[in-house]
Amino acid sequence: MNSDYEIIYKENNPNQFWRLFDSFKLDYPNIGSIYHPKILDYYFLRAADNGYHLKDYSCIFTFKDEPYSAFLGAEFTKNSISNLNLFEMPCLAVDKNTISLNKKKKIKSFSEFILKLNLKSFQIKGPELESKIPLLCEFLLSDTQSELKPYTTRIIDLRHNEIDLKRTIRKSYHSLINWGLNSMKIQIHDKSNIKWETVQKFRNLHIKEARRETRSIETWRKQFEATCEGIAFFITGTFQEELVSAGYFLCPEKICYYGSSASRRDLFDKPLSHAIIWTAILESKKRGSFLFNIGSTYESKINKTATSKEKNIAYFKEGFGGNLIMNYIIESKNET
Repeated sequence: MNSDYEIIYKENNPNQFWRLFDSFKLDYPNIGSIYHPKILDYYFLRAADNGYHLKDYSCIFTFKDEPYSAFLGAEFTKNSISNLNLFEMPCLAVDKNTISLNKKKKIKSFSEFILKLNLKSFQIKGPELESKIPLLCEFLLSDTQSELKPYTTRIIDLRHNEIDLKRTIRKSYHSLINWGLNSMKIQIHDKSNIKWETVQKFRNLHIKEARRETRSIETWRKQFEATCEGIAFFITGTFQEELVSAGYFLCPEKICYYGSSASRRDLFDKPLSHAIIWTAILESKKRGSFLFNIGSTYESKINKTATSKEKNIAYFKEGFGGNLIMNYIIESKNET
């Protein structure tokens, strides 16, 4: 009977892993389309660029070739310090809706394996928009000093029509968006028209405004490739024939994510990014997405320790409407 159990590691058989992972979406349509092979490749490259050595432990548990649980996560090590996450994202754990006692024992064994790793910290969560806590998270909460930490994400429901979406926007944003639409040349760059030159200009703007190169050119190539494959798009804003604002958005499935952006600091007196994000919201809806994830926020009404910068970001995102969704991360930090 025990031979019917198997663990499929992504590192050993990526095609089989992703094929089996797709089956979980039948139970969890909001599993988090950010957990996509192209997107994880991007984060792993970011880690390598920053000098981390990684060991990928992503795996799927099967019984008689049928998957019942999955884990996406890797150990990132630098200067003899190891953390378990997905570099800039938490690990993901997900279970099928019905799991027998024997299957639970297999997941329990994997949690014990994780605890034997010499980790400084780990971060694991369940599927987005789900209150159910995966068994792996349960075991780690029971067997360690880890904590369940809530955080909020702002979600815009794209199933509403454009008129209703506009009604949810902060009143002061209407004129700011209109200024951008009327004063800037807004362009959408997807697989039909994307050029490497466009990505280069965005990269140069990002480096200039950050005052340093925050990531390698290879990560920009990953974003270019994702756009060429139709799972992402760029939006640029040109003012007086110069690129002044740009954004990158991920739409691998039915949820669109606000990825990154950059704008001219010397023009911050002008609303450069408002029209970029509003255009992205409408473009996501046009592409068939039903949710626009504008990202994690540090709402002062929830997080009393939020910095002024975090509060300002939360206030900015709140202006585009939508609702706060409560999520969580199982987090453990070894202070020794």
